[in-house]
Amino acid sequence: YDHDSDTTNDDKTPQKTKNKSSTPDNSSGKKSHLSERRLEGGVLVKDAVIGTGAEVKMGRKVSILYEGSLLSNGKVFDKNQDRKNPLTFRVGTGEVIRGLEKGLKGMKVGGVRTVTIPPAMGYGKSGAGGVIPGNATLLFDVTLLTCGGKR
Repeated sequence: YDHDSDTTNDDKTPQKTKNKSSTPDNSSGKKSHLSERRLEGGVLVKDAVIGTGAEVKMGRKVSILYEGSLLSNGKVFDKNQDRKNPLTFRVGTGEVIRGLEKGLKGMKVGGVRTVTIPPAMGYGKSGAGGVIPGNATLLFDVTLLTCGGKR
């Protein structure tokens, strides 16, 4: 009998295991939500942290911290990590690229997510400002700070 692999005690409270297993521990119920998901338009999202606050929906005003980089070489082209002055916009109004808007939908305040955006949902064939080349796939690491109502 291997005491290191026990995952519960007599009161059924999950315990940490010392035995590394290839089977993921889904006892928390959160791990199953952390998988990658492909959305409409080829946008890929992967949650690192599931938030517990208000959920992003079309028309809602959100505030985010982010870092945008190129998938091809990891070069950061834009970022805002200033909690006192986050990027704030209304989802669905075209204030940011379509892929970022789609990638935020369903995210909850306090969440951290990586959004992979194909060129057609980003800056397309033309790229942007000499910083983002044409046909670039973009990665955005996003933290959702706030999500308000429709006004």
